[in-house]
Amino acid sequence: MTLPSSSIICKNLKSALSNPSCVSELLQSEVSKGYLLGPFDSIPYTNFHINPIGLAEHKYSKKKRLIVDLSAPHENADHPSLNELIDKEEFSLQYVTIDDAIHLIKKLGSKSWLIKTDITDAFKIMPLKQDLWPFHGIQWDNKFYFFKRLVFGCRSSPKIFDTLSTAICWIAQNKYGIKNILHLLDDFLVIEPLEANAQATMTRLLNMFKELGIPLSAKKTEGPCVVLEYLGISLDTNKMEARLPREKIVRIKEIIDSFSRRNKCTKRELLSLLGHLNFACRVIVPGRSFVSHLIKLSTRVKKLSHHVHIKACRPDLVMWSKFLNNWNGVSFFLNDNIVKAADMQLFTDATLTSFGGFLPKSLVSRQFSGRFDINRRILYCIFRTLPHRYGLRTLGALLA
Repeated sequence: MTLPSSSIICKNLKSALSNPSCVSELLQSEVSKGYLLGPFDSIPYTNFHINPIGLAEHKYSKKKRLIVDLSAPHENADHPSLNELIDKEEFSLQYVTIDDAIHLIKKLGSKSWLIKTDITDAFKIMPLKQDLWPFHGIQWDNKFYFFKRLVFGCRSSPKIFDTLSTAICWIAQNKYGIKNILHLLDDFLVIEPLEANAQATMTRLLNMFKELGIPLSAKKTEGPCVVLEYLGISLDTNKMEARLPREKIVRIKEIIDSFSRRNKCTKRELLSLLGHLNFACRVIVPGRSFVSHLIKLSTRVKKLSHHVHIKACRPDLVMWSKFLNNWNGVSFFLNDNIVKAADMQLFTDATLTSFGGFLPKSLVSRQFSGRFDINRRILYCIFRTLPHRYGLRTLGALLA
């Protein structure tokens, strides 16, 4: 990382200025926990960056948190921001996905035990190098403060913190015998087979964090159990399925309905919509085909405040509405091995009035009783031809 060669003081964001009492309270909490150095009447460094602060409110819980804009100043060649000086490639990070958890559950089998926990004040337990303190400065109420711990919003923070999480997983596996552990930054998931003593595993996990001196959130520590929400998705090892929580289905439907009535929106709003749809795609796999147009639209303008026309995307939003209105929010854990129809010697054909299907030891020929489009007729034909021993999971693998 290249250190800034010039000093700058940036103005705070409107969100902070409009709620000064909340900002003061949050700052005092940071100081009391030892995360912030200060307050100072004057800046104690010759070369420094004073970055803008603001308030972010969680859309649903309404909880407020302090944010630091380390990408400021924006588009200023004379004073590059701290994030501009951090190499993107060096600090890129590939995160664990819900598919990784599902893959491990399938490996360990039905009714596997699930345990999860979460580190409290995650980034802030990691110290900053002292020579970086001057560039993580903020100003409030004519006083100056400097962060001594990793800052949420710094380009390098996730990768740096992930080195700790990766080390924790190594310690768990090699020193505490907890073999099946995943992490996404500060979130940890442990999966144990049915025959394991999962309660003993839970005890070892908690003891490990205690001995390492890493604080955990009691509210976010759960298990051992067979149904657990991880990364916003409910995992059920008893039924071997993943589910979108009902309240999230309702929320996404409301958002889609709102966008369906609009002709344009800002890039920021479009990215928010894409965030919700990509989240739903973790379970609604076919939905991935109906976000590509929206993604392309989001790249046509540069600034978040710029508007894009979304009228042409209404068919995609209509399809998403159909997914959410006619689907129960459940996705089976499909077999990782894709079974091709030719390998099974499965052959089918359908007309407007009847269908036929062949599988070794199985021959089906029937008439359609209802009026369906040809795609549904073909799907129905495949389903009726497959014996019950293959089931829906095989059908899903065939269609994947």
